[in-house]
Amino acid sequence: MVYSFSGDKIIRFGDATQVANALDIIRAEGPSLGLQLNIKKTEVFWPTCNGVKVQEGLFPRGIGRPVLGVKLLGGAVSRDAEFISSMVLKRANCAVELMKCLKRLRDPQSELLLLRSCMGVAKLLFGLRTCQPSLVGGAVSVFDEGLRGALEDIVVCGGAFFGDLQWRLASLPTRFGGLGICTAEDASSYAFVASRAQSWGLQDHILRECGGDVLDSDYRSALDLLHSSLPDLDIGGFYIKDTAPPKSQKILANALYGEIVKRFEEKFVLSPRQRAVFECLRAPHAQDFLSVTPIEGLGQHMSAVEYRAILRYRLMIPLFPVDEPCPVCRKACLDSFGEHAIHCKELPGFKYRHDWVRDVLCDVLKRAGISAKKEAPVNFLTDPLEGSSTLRPADILVFGWEGGKHACVDLTGVSPLVGLKDKGFVVGQAVLKAEASKVAKHEKACLENQHVFLPFAFDTFGGLVPDAVRLLNRVQKVFNSNSSSLKVSNFVFSRIGFSIQKGVAAQLVARLPAIALYQKKNSKYLNSNE
Repeated sequence: MVYSFSGDKIIRFGDATQVANALDIIRAEGPSLGLQLNIKKTEVFWPTCNGVKVQEGLFPRGIGRPVLGVKLLGGAVSRDAEFISSMVLKRANCAVELMKCLKRLRDPQSELLLLRSCMGVAKLLFGLRTCQPSLVGGAVSVFDEGLRGALEDIVVCGGAFFGDLQWRLASLPTRFGGLGICTAEDASSYAFVASRAQSWGLQDHILRECGGDVLDSDYRSALDLLHSSLPDLDIGGFYIKDTAPPKSQKILANALYGEIVKRFEEKFVLSPRQRAVFECLRAPHAQDFLSVTPIEGLGQHMSAVEYRAILRYRLMIPLFPVDEPCPVCRKACLDSFGEHAIHCKELPGFKYRHDWVRDVLCDVLKRAGISAKKEAPVNFLTDPLEGSSTLRPADILVFGWEGGKHACVDLTGVSPLVGLKDKGFVVGQAVLKAEASKVAKHEKACLENQHVFLPFAFDTFGGLVPDAVRLLNRVQKVFNSNSSSLKVSNFVFSRIGFSIQKGVAAQLVARLPAIALYQKKNSKYLNSNE
């Protein structure tokens, strides 16, 4: 069988004479159709050779005739182990060099988005899907070393405190609490098997006349390697064409990361706070902010200092000196991970977080075509802290929201770690308690005045109460129905999630004097720009 390539596109495969005839037709008929075939960029390759394929005059003299193999879309068409390994390694080195250019942006938010979407493992994934896992070990090591270096530059500017725990946590998918930075090591464990299983029908069709066995030694070896990584996963269906699952990569990836999360505490000794934070990061909507496209006009951009503060907070990296007194309230010490910095009520940033989320939510409502007004006087809400005679406005008043009644939306933000010292700590318990408190204070007054009360409680990691989720789901549907642009399912949740994190970042950055003191003790921790 002969394969003919022009650039990265397959022109023809099959019998040598048929391929040669196809080339002759293209050379003869192509120019009239605007197609000029560049022979110097065209190659013919055959895994096995016979006299017909090399006979004089069958193919043009200038055509390439590689012996060991050819590259196709980042994968190798070859049976030579050295050719495959060197090709994937070269691609990994190119990807690493590209990742080194990220820091030129001087914008960690954009850098992380690019690293996750198109400059990370995406550059190597096709090679991992088409090359035997046993031959790509060197490339995987080189790539992951470069990937970790790029991520360290984004989070800590190459400084201290980015250890194996942070690396493992960051390289989990967002739905598992990570930053969505997939490593080549993780992908290589399932990509080859998934590719073979998903393309089994096509392979069977192409190779039906060759007498080849689709379940070859490479595939069997990859299955054995996969079984060693996922001993509890039943992979029996992958051995048979008719039982191979159609979405193999998704199934295997979920199984792999589920196993990693399951054994997380076996690999890392976590403190109670670290264990609680890890659970909070895996809560629904906690990682929505990561998918936001940086747009200054929509409030979807943070400064380098703010974004790095958020990443460090979520990756459990120390932010402040231990036992350093709070420079504002002087009543408590700044714990190293920033919890007091987020909840010190004497700093203006405490109210800023609430107001910023309120403003963004109101903006989202208006962009969806929903009539709403922030800080709307309703003349029946009271502030329990100031006495029953003091009226307070609704954070947001949504007109005609439910059954023709206006809805009073009341926002409140809490830390999910407030119950950490209790033995019965449960993720989401704090925000549900805050919601219940709001309902007890204001729901009766709203109902008596023919209004609907909607508590909108959130925590510092982006977790939302069910009522807030239902509100945003409805807004998302309205937004999509009123918009002629491309429908984005998580647009509303991403904006709200980002606004929460931006508010948290403002509170952390407000403690810059303490960070500056810490910088003297750890000179490499922050770069000179910060």
